[in-house]
Amino acid sequence: MLAIRIYISALTLFFLIVVTVNRGLGLLEAIVVTCAIVYLILDVRTELQELKSELSVLRELEQHLSKLLSLNS
Repeated sequence: MLAIRIYISALTLFFLIVVTVNRGLGLLEAIVVTCAIVYLILDVRTELQELKSELSVLRELEQHLSKLLSLNS
């Protein structure tokens, strides 16, 4: 997933540079660049939320395991 994000970022930056050098940034180009950046932000946000939920599940599992191990001792 990181490779895809880096690829999209590189394409967006390349597109922005080429358009700006050739004729200036117009409305359509600005929309394309903005949409790519917003997509990356939303994608990272979603992944962070998923990782946060997985972390909470792992913490709960750790608590349950420590209780079970303390009962066996």
